[in-house]
Formats: sequence, C-alpha cells, structure tokens
Amino acid sequence: MMCKKGATSVLSLLIAVAAVALMGLSPAPQALLINSWSLQYTRHAINPAAQQTVLADPPAGHARAVFWLASAALRSGNPALAETLIASQAAQGDPYAMRLMVDVFLMEGNFAGAVTMGQQVKDVNALLRVASLAQQSGRWEDALMAYEAAWRVDMESGTLPLVNLLLYSKADYSTAEDVLRQSLAALPNSSEWSLWSCRLGDALRGQKRWNEAEAAYENALIRNPNEWLAHIGLGWTRYERGDGLQEAMSEFQEVINTPESRGYGQFAIAQVLTREKRFEEADGWFVQALALNSEIPWWYAARGNAARQAGDLALALTVYQEALTRFPDFEPAYFEIAYAYQLNEQPAQAIAAIEHAVALTTPPDATYYARAGNIYEWAGDKSQALNAYRQALLIDPQNATALKGVERLNK
Repeated sequence: MMCKKGATSVLSLLIAVAAVALMGLSPAPQALLINSWSLQYTRHAINPAAQQTVLADPPAGHARAVFWLASAALRSGNPALAETLIASQAAQGDPYAMRLMVDVFLMEGNFAGAVTMGQQVKDVNALLRVASLAQQSGRWEDALMAYEAAWRVDMESGTLPLVNLLLYSKADYSTAEDVLRQSLAALPNSSEWSLWSCRLGDALRGQKRWNEAEAAYENALIRNPNEWLAHIGLGWTRYERGDGLQEAMSEFQEVINTPESRGYGQFAIAQVLTREKRFEEADGWFVQALALNSEIPWWYAARGNAARQAGDLALALTVYQEALTRFPDFEPAYFEIAYAYQLNEQPAQAIAAIEHAVALTTPPDATYYARAGNIYEWAGDKSQALNAYRQALLIDPQNATALKGVERLNK
C-alpha cells in the first residue's frame, strides 16, 4: 500500500499537471515525442536485445539525435554513415560534430584530416589521441604532425609528448631543443618547467654540448631540488664529458637518496658499471633496481644484455626468460634472447624466438628481419635467410646487415 506521504506527493504532482494543462501550458506534443525517442534510443543503445530491432527515425527538432546516431555508427564501425550524418554541422563549426569527425577520420585512417579537425576545434586531448594512435601504427610523420599541432593548441600539455617523440623516437635533438626553449620562455611558471629543463639537458647532451646540458640540469634543480631526473642527467653528462666514473656515481647516489626514484638510481649505476665492463658489480645493481621496480621490461633486457656481453649466457637466458614470463608480448626480449640462443648454439630456440619477435613487432622493423636473416643463415637455411634479408631491405634499403647478407647469399 502506498504510504500517505507518497500518495500526497503523487496527488500534488497530478494537480500540478492539471493546473499546467488548464493554463494551456501542457507539455508540447513535439517535446513528448522527442523525450519518448530519447528513451527508446537509450534502451536501444544499452540493451543488446533491443539492438536487434530497427530504431525509428528521430522526430523533427531533436537537436542531439544526429550526434547520437553518428556515435552509434562509429561504435558499429561505419564511419561513412557517421560522416554523412554530421558533416554539415562540422562544416558549420559545431564543436561536438567536429570532435566526432576526428573519430571518423581516425577510423578511415585519415590522420591528416583528424589533425586538421582537432586543430580547428582546439582540442588538445583529441590531438594527443591522434598522435598516440599514429605512433602505435608506425605512422611517425603523422604522429609528429599531431604532436606539433597539440603543442600549438596547448603548449603546456603538448610540450612533453612532442619532445619525447623527438628525443627518444627520432633522435632529433635540435628540434627538441627549439621546442623546449620556446616553452620554457613562454611558460616560466609552469609546473612542468623543471622537467622541461631536464629534457633540454637531454637534447643538449644528445648534441654533446656538455656544459650547456650541465647548466640545464642545474637550472632544473634550482627550480625543484627534488627533481631526481636532473641528477640522472648530470651524472651521464659528467661521465660522457670525461669527468670520470666517480662524478657519475655521486649524482646517481643522489637519485638513490630520493625515495620517489624507485630504482632509477640503482639502474643508472648498473648501466655505467656495464660501460666500464665491471659486469659482476653491475649485475648486483641491476638486481637492486629490479627489486625496487619490477614492472619495467626494458630493465630486464638491459640486465640480460649485460650478462650476455660478459659471456654469462646462462644468466642472460634466465633473465630474458623471466622478462618473457612477466611480459609475454615484449618483443625486444624475444629479439635479444634469439641472439643469446644463437651464441649458445641452440638453433631451434633461436629461430623460434626471432620468428616470435618478428610476428609481434608492429610496424615491421628492418633490424628484426636482419637478425632473422642472420640466424637463418647461421642455421643453414639460406632460402629463409635471403627472404628475411629482402624483407629488411623493403623496410630500410640502407640496412647494412641485410645488404651484406643478400650480397653474400647471391654469390
């Protein structure tokens, strides 16, 4: 039975509706139609059973229906329908339609169109998403175009993604330096300033401009004394400048003293000791780094490579296998273990590993095919070796290993 309070509430509502009707202000039939269709659309969107039925066309005057239908078309993998629905609104500058058009262009593989639309609507997040998807697809120039557009739209949000691509994927230290100097000058109060200064140090170190790099890292520490990345950069700058191992070790120790660094100081020491060919000491530091931070797959690869370089193939294989157990799709570990198996005279395992590496790598990598060719050739399968070398040259016609392999096998 309905409680008295509930009955009173319903009665009050009915009286209010009646009063509105008497005043000639009852809900317009068109508004009721719009609300009814909206409810039907919601049920259709969230209920798999309802999706088997055909949704009626929206009533005239439903301002958002076309956008909902375009979103549904995108979810169903029909960008052409979505574009038909919203193209005119996007051309008129409707921001929601323009954001949907970014997704239309992405689904069609039109990264340039997606970047142009993202720029027009000034949506930095959309541009960063376009850049990330382009990068994952191996479309490096499209990724660069999108990151540059994001930086122009929102310098604070766009600086670091653009610089990271320039520094670590393209090794374009000069352009990275230019971007960073502009951002540092334009946004002196940014919370990212000290990190940008560290990246500037990385860009200068990449150009062997040691003194300028040192100044950039020191500026980062003046702004933020807890910026442990600056100590990493200072350590490598001073080591590579020739100041000696101890200068580097002192800076890396500063990183260790910062709890937030989570193993990066130990890892840097392991790396510098590897450069010094003090492999046994280095391995102890690798172990410490991984104990503090076991979720970075590249650290396992670095430890395995150091053990392999030291001639300890048993340890190298163990470390690579641990990496693959933890990160089954980490293709660099297959790439590295394949070479370790080759050195250990295990052809079947080497072939299986390099084939796995090639299969996982997206986009295809000439270096992986060149190593595959080398392993096939070593194992005595000249036909497969030649095919692999040729694949490498299709990706990178200047790949030295593949060029020599083709020349050798065609004699």
